[in-house]
Parts: sequence; C-alpha cells; structure tokens
Amino acid sequence: MSALENQAGVAEDTEIVQASQPASTINLKEAAEATANAVGASPPPASSSNADLEKHINEPVDSDVQSQKSKAASVQLTPFRRIVVFVSLSLTMLLASLDLTIVTTAVPKISEQFHALSEATWIATAYMLTTTALQPLYGRLSDTFGRVPSLIVSIVVFMVGSAVCGWSQSLGVLIFGRALQGVGGAGLVALVFIIISDVTSEEERPAYLGVLGAVWSIASVIGPVLGGVFSDKVTWRWAFLINLPISGVVLLIVVFFLRLPQPQGSLWSKLKKVDFLGSLVLIGAVVMMLLALTWGGKNFPWSSARVICLLVFSVVTLGLFLVIEWKTSADPTVPIPLFKIRNVSLSVLGQFFMGAAMFAPMFFIPIWYTIVKNSGSITAGLHLLPYLLSISLVSVASGFLVTKTGRYRELVIFGTAVFVVGAGLMILFDEQISTGKQIGFMVLMGFGLGLNIQILLIVVQTASPVKDMAAATTLFLFMRILGSSIGVAVMQSVFQNALLPKLDELSLQYPQYKDAFDASVNDQSIIYKQVMDTEVRALLVHIYVLALRKVFIATVPFAGIALLFTLPLKHIPLRTNFKATIGGE
Repeated sequence: MSALENQAGVAEDTEIVQASQPASTINLKEAAEATANAVGASPPPASSSNADLEKHINEPVDSDVQSQKSKAASVQLTPFRRIVVFVSLSLTMLLASLDLTIVTTAVPKISEQFHALSEATWIATAYMLTTTALQPLYGRLSDTFGRVPSLIVSIVVFMVGSAVCGWSQSLGVLIFGRALQGVGGAGLVALVFIIISDVTSEEERPAYLGVLGAVWSIASVIGPVLGGVFSDKVTWRWAFLINLPISGVVLLIVVFFLRLPQPQGSLWSKLKKVDFLGSLVLIGAVVMMLLALTWGGKNFPWSSARVICLLVFSVVTLGLFLVIEWKTSADPTVPIPLFKIRNVSLSVLGQFFMGAAMFAPMFFIPIWYTIVKNSGSITAGLHLLPYLLSISLVSVASGFLVTKTGRYRELVIFGTAVFVVGAGLMILFDEQISTGKQIGFMVLMGFGLGLNIQILLIVVQTASPVKDMAAATTLFLFMRILGSSIGVAVMQSVFQNALLPKLDELSLQYPQYKDAFDASVNDQSIIYKQVMDTEVRALLVHIYVLALRKVFIATVPFAGIALLFTLPLKHIPLRTNFKATIGGE
C-alpha cells in the first residue's frame, strides 16, 4: 500500500487504527504509516523492524498535533448552530446558482433598454469567466486566511457586484458588475462545499451535499422564471437587486453564528503562503480559453487568427501553470501530487466530461421546446422540470443512502451508466415524440445525474490528504464548471455546423423567407412570429430538429467517457471522526 493511498484514504489517528482491529492482526507497517500520515510526521523507514515500528506507533504526539486535533474537534457545532449555518450555506448556494440562470430571460429587456443586443451575451459571459477562473484560488485563500473571512469577503463582493448591476446606467457598467458578481460568486460556490466538509464527518456529509445539490437544481428552475417575471412585471433590475436582502441575511448569519478555527501566523507569513503567481497564470489560461470558445463560430470564425491564438496561448499558459505548481515554494493552488491519487484524478477528470454532458440538456432542451412546441422562454425553461427535479430528489435520497450504508462507488457507477442511457435516448426527440417519452427520458437522465453529481465530491474528499482537502474540493468544482463551459461551446458549434448549411439550402428554395431564416438562428421564436406557409415552417422546424439531434448525439461520448473514469474508482471507507480540515498539515 502506497504512502499516498494511506494518506488519502486510510490514514487515521493512532487510537482509531488500534481500535479497529485486534492487536494481533494489525499490520504494524501500515499502522505506523497511518499514524505518521494522520499527524503529519515522516513515515518509518521501509526496512524498520517490528520493534521499531511499535516504537514509531507509540511515540507521543507533539503539541502541534494536539493543537490540530483540538481544531478539528472545535469545528463540531451544536444542533441548533449547525441548522442555522446549513440554512445560510444553502441560501449562499441559491444565490450563486441563481445568478447563472436568472439573466437568461432578462437579457432581451436589458439589451432593448441599452440598444446593444450584439453585446448582450457579455452579461452572461462576464460572470462565467470570473466564476470559473477564480474557483481554485478560493480554496487556498480559505486555507491561509480562514474560511469565515474568505466567505464574508465573497458575500460582500457579490453584494457590491449585484448593486452595480441593479443600478447601472450603461451596458459597460452592467458587464463590469457581472464580472464583480462572478468574483464573489466563485467564492460562494467553493466555500459552501469547503465549510460543509469542515463541520461534518465523512459519514454524514453525503446527506448535506445531497440537499445542496437539490438547492442548485431548484435555482436552475426558478432562475429563468424569476428573471422573466421581474422583466415583464417590474423591471429587469430586480434580477440583480433581489440578491441584496438575501445576501444581507446570509452575511449576518455567517458573522454571528459561524465559528471556525482561524489559521495562525502574521499577515506577511500568510501572504507568502499564497500562490499568487500560479493563480494569475491559471486565471489567464482559463480566460483565454473561455474567450476563444465564446467567440468561436459566433463573433469570429473558428479558423480566425484571434480564436486560434487564444486557444494556443491558453494551452501554453496552462502548461506554464503546471510547471509553476510543481516548483513553487508557496502552497500550490492545485497541488500536483493530488493527480497521483487514483480516486482524485479519476473523479476530477470524469467530472470535466460529466460537466460537459450534464449542461447540454439544460441549454438545448428549452431550445427544442421553443422550436417544436412554440413555447415562450419561461415555459421552455419550465419544461426542464422533469430533468432538474429528478436530479434534486435523487441527489437528496442518494446522499442519505450513502450516509446510511457508507457505500458510494456502486451508486456513482450505476448513476453515470443510467445518465449515458438517458442521454442516448434524447436522440429520439423529434416532432412526433409523445409527452410521456419526453418526460421519461429527462427523468432517466436526472435520476442518473442525481446519483453522481454530489457523491463524486465525497470520493474526492475521502481520498484527499487532509491538508489539501480545500484545494481538492475547489479543483473538483473548477473542472465541473470548466467542462460545462467547454461542452456548451462544443455543442453550440455542432449545432450551428449542422444547421447553417441546411438553412442556406432552404433559403435557395424559398428566397422570400431568407431574412426570417437567418434571424431565427439568434431568436428561434421568429419561426412562429414570422408569417410563412405551413409547409415552409414545417421544413424549417425539421431542419432545427435534425441539428439538435446532432447535439444530443455529441453529448453521448462525453457521458460515456465520464462513465469510463468511474469504473476504476476504489472504495475507501467513510470515516466517522472529524478530520482537521482547517489548519491541518
């Protein structure tokens, strides 16, 4: 058994190692290594005798280790305080998730007021860029400066960004506010999962993560609805201003109820531990990659020098980042040794492909309903309910099931396999498909995803060294959102490459409708707003359905690769004791 695997999943306090087995059956070498890993000491030499190993196991624990254990114990909250903290963290997750979707139905009103429809995509892009790029940094910042201060700063920045958006008088200021929201939103998402890991044991954590997964799914449903209601009934500004009272409540709860151990040391010593160079290089690489994927095929051709240069430089910069992480004397933003741990590397890579697959239905199913069923933007979003509600319910149920049984590997593999089947069945979506099949296929996908989406984080945290738990958590979340960004960009390219040539052919047959055909690429509702022959409309809808089928076909390989990454996962038993996730070495 390797030292890394001991440290990642089997390392326990000396008492736990000894209590778990009779003394006569203990493998002394493994117990000594486990003790060393648990207290952050050096493992015994490989050639040690049994007598030496017994001495190594029974050596007294120094004061630093005792301090670490007391820190771990101090994280355990009273039932009332835990409920209050969890409610505040759920509201925090709701805020961060809501802002990903609430603007989708508000963009038309915003662009109409500022007369800038061509630049309106930056309202969503600015938030996505900063949220994605800053995810990994927050893990190390919270390790260095503390969870609570980092969360407070994130909430305040998010509130300031929301206020800027809500009271902006120009599109440029609004876009700046969205980027600022993303800076805070990155911390909200990352720190919610990190703090849950601080205040729960591995055994009980799946239940909490399941509820958080349900909150995320609910936010995905109500976001577009709220955005549409605010835009139509009040003003689009409330899509951002609604964050202020909710954030204020969360901030008060965090300040008065959330007490977590603080890392010790001077400000200068803490600053020296932060990998600022690596973080800046990673942010640059992510921003360049996402800009290339956002612009490619829309603002500029994929073959344009601007898009190609951005992609090439992003890959080169990412390589430079890995070198920096390998050589840095600071605490690396992404510790390279994490990738040597089987469960961590498999999970984060699998989550990249799952992120690409899981967001494709959320993006393209509403488009399908707009085109085939003539649904409005809000109604089209509501058609996602079978998918999102099944994710929510199964996520909660699977969390409690893992807490009850302690088993997770089988659920992850089974859930991912079910998702692959559901994604494959989406290929059958056409103009004649029954309502029952539509709902059934989406429920099947949601069921599979609910067994995967949060439980895989448990796999990562259980396998990660204590000192890198926060970094591993943010790496997992970063890979998910990066995969979703890249996946949606790839699917969008597949969609347009399948659609545009067919639209050109249709325009040659019916030149009188060419303007309507071209306009429908950016606004599918024009298909039914424009007066055209029923036969022509049916041909246009069929072209879109065939293009969407190509998208659903392209989703299956992403899901299939994610499944392949889950198969070699190793089951590591969940621990009932609290680990010193704050300030632990």
